[in-house]
Amino acid sequence: KHIGAIVKSIQRDTQDAVDAMERSTRGVVEGTRTADEADQALREIEKISNRLAELIGAISNATQQQAASAAQVAGKMKIILGVTQLTTEGTKKTAASAAKLGELADGLKNSVAGFKLA
Repeated sequence: KHIGAIVKSIQRDTQDAVDAMERSTRGVVEGTRTADEADQALREIEKISNRLAELIGAISNATQQQAASAAQVAGKMKIILGVTQLTTEGTKKTAASAAKLGELADGLKNSVAGFKLA
């Protein structure tokens, strides 16, 4: 009887060890699955981060181009302002010359009015 009890005890201990090994194996399998999922998630994050870096670079380039264009437009506007000022001055001088020419024409008319053709 005593040997039978020892055998049963060994069988129970062996079964407990097998059960513990199975639980451990399931834990390892689950841990591996979790690690694989984490690896996949990290790869996706890396891909998105790389794409984001590309987009930021493109935005930076576009911003630099727009800044250069804005500077060119500002330069052209200064030129247009200068031309407008010159045109305004020219127009004022033309108006003054036209007024003077009108005065001269009136004076000439008055001078010629005294002469009569025979």
